[in-house]
Amino acid sequence: MAGAHLSRFQGRGIEFDEVRTYQPGDDIRSMDWRVTARTGKPHSKLFREERERPALVLVDMRPSMFFATRGALKSLIAAECASLLAWSVMQQGDRIGSLIFAGDQPEETQLARPVRGRRGVLRMLGNVVNHPHWQQRSAISVAKEQESLHRMLQRASHASRPGSLIMMVSDGRGMDENSVALLKRLLPHHTIVFVLVYDLFEVDMPEVGQLQASDGQQSRSLDTANAKLRQQHHAHFSTRRAYLQDLARLPGFVLLECATHDDPFTVLQASLGRGLKHR
Repeated sequence: MAGAHLSRFQGRGIEFDEVRTYQPGDDIRSMDWRVTARTGKPHSKLFREERERPALVLVDMRPSMFFATRGALKSLIAAECASLLAWSVMQQGDRIGSLIFAGDQPEETQLARPVRGRRGVLRMLGNVVNHPHWQQRSAISVAKEQESLHRMLQRASHASRPGSLIMMVSDGRGMDENSVALLKRLLPHHTIVFVLVYDLFEVDMPEVGQLQASDGQQSRSLDTANAKLRQQHHAHFSTRRAYLQDLARLPGFVLLECATHDDPFTVLQASLGRGLKHR
């Protein structure tokens, strides 16, 4: 994901290793002037890179993700964003793990521990492509959405080691104070990237008269001329976006937004610049 934009992430950390006698080609900026002055001979400092950092990609495949009024389904956008993030991190030599969450049933959640190389990325993509929700989805209540999101964050916190990079791609449904508190507890020990996937209809319901909506099993009629209904609809999205925007003010939390009509590659490249680097 190289580009003209600066990265939102700092480069790999380095730790001091030892001091040795200066050798031709050593960076003059690494000279140890104190040892040089004491011994009368030039000495250089040697550094070593910190160990690799595992990354955990969380992909939302709940029923609410299978929706769009333009562009592609939120689930498709999420899958593409997760794929781009995973390939980018793999290119740096870091290990990739994944957590696919889709509801409150254990069989709807798939965890893959971080591994090095293409295997971690391809395993994540296989779990996404073969997920049963592409074929059939069950209804989920608002309360269950909140429970499933909070349970997923709890599982991610248990599955990720301190210092890990957590990348979550979701529409944020179910985000509440409990989920925010859990994310804040993770921040001191993790870097968190949250990609908010949404459809413009969620942001602002247009006044276009009577609309018929269906999830393939149930149908419902919406009167978009009802100002109170449009206001409530807008408030739902604004609330969860506000939670995430507040988190984005904290160190170590990066919020990106990708609409269903956006190109995920363009959005991620513009926001993350030269790829995902260590803090």
